[in-house]
Amino acid sequence: MTNYKWFESDVPEGLEIRQVYGFIFDHGGRILILDDDGIFNLPGGRPEYGESTVQTLIREIKEEVQVSIKTINFLGYQLVTGIEEFAQVRLVCQLDEIFPSKADPITGRTYVRLWIPPTQANTLLGWGDSGERQIASAIEAASQS
Repeated sequence: MTNYKWFESDVPEGLEIRQVYGFIFDHGGRILILDDDGIFNLPGGRPEYGESTVQTLIREIKEEVQVSIKTINFLGYQLVTGIEEFAQVRLVCQLDEIFPSKADPITGRTYVRLWIPPTQANTLLGWGDSGERQIASAIEAASQS
């Protein structure tokens, strides 16, 4: 069984970061959710060798949802335990620019960009209590930037 626990702190030394996702807020306070044919997620993905978490997020959102971001801040991480143990980092940032949609060069799929109020995000994401805490933290961090 896989378990998830949210931490608003730095990732501990030695814990592998396998995924980086971003809470991207537009100028109206909405969050960008990626719709992959009815499967919803935050934009982001797996770090490539030598990338920082910020570099990973910038690359992934360019590939997946064709936006640029600014005011990027570390939010925390989700500890994933079960068969393996690793971290999923969350960053919070502001939208800079939106570019025309195109296919992800890795998957070949064109994802739908949904801009939704933060209060509706966890309904789509389905992350439970951990998701509620992450979204609350993201809203607070975005209001301070």
